[in-house]
Amino acid sequence: MALEHHYDDIEQIRMHWVTAGAGDPVVLLHGWPQTWYEWRHLIPVLAERHLVIAPDLRGWGETERPADGYDVATAAADVRHLLDHLGIASAHVIGHDWGTPIGYYLAATARDRVVSFTALEASIPGAGGEDLLNFSRAWNPLWFFPFLATPELPQQLIGGGGQETFFTWMLTQMCRATPGSLTDEDIAVYVKAYSDDDAVRSSCAYYVNTWASADQVRAAAQVPLNVPVLAIAGERSLGQNMIDFVRRLAPDAEGVILPGCGHLVPEERPAELAQLVTDFLAGIDSHG
Repeated sequence: MALEHHYDDIEQIRMHWVTAGAGDPVVLLHGWPQTWYEWRHLIPVLAERHLVIAPDLRGWGETERPADGYDVATAAADVRHLLDHLGIASAHVIGHDWGTPIGYYLAATARDRVVSFTALEASIPGAGGEDLLNFSRAWNPLWFFPFLATPELPQQLIGGGGQETFFTWMLTQMCRATPGSLTDEDIAVYVKAYSDDDAVRSSCAYYVNTWASADQVRAAAQVPLNVPVLAIAGERSLGQNMIDFVRRLAPDAEGVILPGCGHLVPEERPAELAQLVTDFLAGIDSHG
C-alpha cells in the first residue's frame, strides 16, 4: 500500500499528513509520545475501502510547533481546517490518547463533519480524565501526567540530549503488556520525532493545558454526541475507566475492553483493532 506524504500551510500552521486509499474518508488522530506512524498497521486495512488521512497533530512529528494553541479546541480546529483544505465535507474520526479528546471535540462542535467517532485508550479531560493529575495518591502509575503538565520542568530535565533515554524508557514501559509490539526501529522513529528540545516543549504543552481542555470538553458535552461511537480500551491500561469516560460524552457508545492489552492499542493489537474498526464502519455504511 503506497503512502503519500503531504506538507502545506493549513490556516496558521504548516502541517504534515499521510494519505492512502480511496472512498469515504477516515481521519486518524495519534497520541503522545507518537506521530501518524502509530497507525502504520491500520492504514493498509482501512485504505482498502476508505481514503485514510493521518496527520501529525500540532506540535508533533513534522507538523509546525507554534508557541501556543495546545488545547483540544485549537487542535480540533486544525483538523477541521485540514478537511476544508482537502475538500472533505465529512469523515469518520478515530483518535488515540490525545487524539481522542481532540477528535471528540471536533465531533461535538462540528457535528455535520463527523460521521462516526472511535475512541481508543485516552484519559479524556473534562470527562474524568483530568483526575489523573491528582497528586494526592502516594504513587500513581500515570505519574508522568503531572510531570509533563508542570510548565518548563520536562524541558529542563529531559531536554539537552536526554530525550532518547526518556522516550525509549516510556515507550518500552507502555508496550510491556505486549512484548515485541514495538521494535527498536519503531521506538527510534518516535525518539527522532522528539529529539530536539522544542519538540519536548510542544508535546508537553498539551498536558500543561489539560485544565483548559477539560473546560472545553465539559462545555461541548452539554449536548451528548448523536453519531455512532465506539470506545476501545486495554484491560491492562485504562480498562473500564476509558469506557466510562466516553459514555459521559456519548451515553450510547459501544465499549470493548481488549484482554491483556495495554495503552498502545494500534500497535499492541493491530489485527483485533482493524477487525473491530472495519466491522464498526461497515455497519454504519450499510445503514447509510
